[in-house]
Amino acid sequence: MRIRKCPECGGYTLKESCGKCNVKSSQVGPARYSPEDPYGCYRRQMKEQMGHGRD
Repeated sequence: MRIRKCPECGGYTLKESCGKCNVKSSQVGPARYSPEDPYGCYRRQMKEQMGHGRD
């Protein structure tokens, strides 16, 4: 399943229609890449703690 966004209220859902306003939702593209990722260090720490680092 992919996350979807309501064009009316801007809410996010996994369903075909928004639960708040009952409007058909649309698929959202991937998050933008930024070389100055402010949360990258936290994501790498989490991967390392969970054992998903490089082997």
